[in-house]
Amino acid sequence: MSDKLKRALALVIAAAITFVLMSVPTWAQAWAVDGSDEGDNLVNTQQMPDNSFLYDTSIYDLVNGDASLDSTTVQVVGEVVGDAVNDTGTEYAWITLSSQDASREGTISVRIKESDLDLIDVYGGYDSIGTTLQVQGEFHIACTEHEGSQDIHATTVKALKSGSITHDALNLNDFIPGIVLCGVGVVLMGAYYYLRERRR
Repeated sequence: MSDKLKRALALVIAAAITFVLMSVPTWAQAWAVDGSDEGDNLVNTQQMPDNSFLYDTSIYDLVNGDASLDSTTVQVVGEVVGDAVNDTGTEYAWITLSSQDASREGTISVRIKESDLDLIDVYGGYDSIGTTLQVQGEFHIACTEHEGSQDIHATTVKALKSGSITHDALNLNDFIPGIVLCGVGVVLMGAYYYLRERRR
């Protein structure tokens, strides 16, 4: 076999190998389209961006208006305070969540399903500590559905801690200053009338 023939044969073989190697990705894509497991990691240029990333944040940060969190899915933990208010004509209700960090205080309105109200055993107030809830939902700095209010539309609600009623114990020592002042007042009033009668 002549050198020219050998070179020509080598070029043909190299071209055939190159063609086969370049065709493998195309075959893999075609196989994936047919429903096989191959090519699952291919990028779908038609896929919409995913905005479901969950921000684990605090009520204080939301109340202070971090614009980057607007219309995002957030998760907060707080104490239920006040009362629940039914959202007229819907299956939802409004509650108020309060921050449990005394150094980072704040409250925010949360729209939850009426069925989730069953998770709340105590509403926080002067003589009570409300149920602690963990809420996931979409945060709005100025909600267009609810007159521009700052709120969370909850999708998931979990009770983390039950509430409790606090009863103030009766301490008689707290009454002693008042009793003493009342006694001083009676003595002064008696002295006044006594001196007035002596002047007549």
